Amino acid sequence: MFHIEKNLRFIFLVLLLNFILFGISLTIIGATLPKIIADFQWSYIATGIVLSAGSIGYFISSFVAGILLHRLGPKKVIVIGMGLQFIGLLFFASTPIVLLNMLLNLMIGFGGGGTEVVVNYSMVKMERRGQSRLMNFMHAAFSVGAVVGPYMVIMLMNAELGWTMIYRIMSFVSLVMAVIFLFLPFSRLGGEDKSEEKVSNVSLIRDPVLILSFIILLIYVGSELGVSNWVSEYYVKFFNSSANVGALMVSIFWIGLLAGRLGTSIIYHGSRPEAVALVLASTCTVALIFALMMKTPIIAGIGFCIAGLGYSAIYPLIMALVGRHFISAQGAAVGFAATGGGIGSFVFPFIMAAISNVLGIRKGFFFYIALNILMVGFILIIINYTGKLIKRDSERSA
Repeated sequence: MFHIEKNLRFIFLVLLLNFILFGISLTIIGATLPKIIADFQWSYIATGIVLSAGSIGYFISSFVAGILLHRLGPKKVIVIGMGLQFIGLLFFASTPIVLLNMLLNLMIGFGGGGTEVVVNYSMVKMERRGQSRLMNFMHAAFSVGAVVGPYMVIMLMNAELGWTMIYRIMSFVSLVMAVIFLFLPFSRLGGEDKSEEKVSNVSLIRDPVLILSFIILLIYVGSELGVSNWVSEYYVKFFNSSANVGALMVSIFWIGLLAGRLGTSIIYHGSRPEAVALVLASTCTVALIFALMMKTPIIAGIGFCIAGLGYSAIYPLIMALVGRHFISAQGAAVGFAATGGGIGSFVFPFIMAAISNVLGIRKGFFFYIALNILMVGFILIIINYTGKLIKRDSERSA
């Protein structure tokens, strides 16, 4: 199905497993959000602060990891990140104290950012030039974890083991993965170009492709994770559903994402990932509008699932574009682009919390529709710009 060099297959499989676990870790907070709010008596503002702390850690870690890849190598970067994630998950939600949970979620975010950058960087190194199939497949694995996570929460609550048990389980898993990464032969990915650090410092932040990719991922991640984190609370408040149904809706949303990422990975073989991203961005915008207009939980759920399908492959497609565009300084470029997503995951959920606190959660979701429309506009801009680059290159080679 995919071409992976034989000596890199074990690395790919370990990274695939870790990305599944990363997907679980990222969605369990959204799945347990109604219980957190009810049991800890948090306001939407307090909840938004805690959620944003994880995003702050993620975007700081994304930026720093992109730089440290050239100095420490991917092994040290991901092991340090997994160690911080282990500590954060071990104690998160063990107390209702907002400040402590904010700091712990910050540590979880640090681990997530390191994982994101190392995995994306590794896929760029493994990928055949001009393609994005491995990147899409890897992010499909993330979606598997995102679907499984809420189901794990439901099973633990049904077994009366408590909703906080999921954090302790994932803490132990993070520690195990950190140990595995210590022995993973990342050196097989190949060395770095000695010019990369210079390029990253001088030229990267001025490149229009990277700037536009940064902005698109900033908007995309903020909107995608925002819907994922708040859809359970939306069902509890707007449809008067149970906490279990709310957690189930997180899985439904991510089933759409999983289907889209797998489909894109299998079907799409082209070299213009930004064009596919435009179709998907338009789909998630229309579907989210549909979901919010529906007054029946099941029909609204179909809308949220299709919205997940639309959100599905935008991130890996844009990240593949970045990897293709930057032959040198790939680690720094991937890190910088991922930082945009991290900032979006920090800023926008906090705005969503503030809107929902004043106007109600349903009106808060219309904020994500506005973000999606903005994302479509920036994807159109990057399509126009990369099209000109392709035309210029073809004229030069003619």
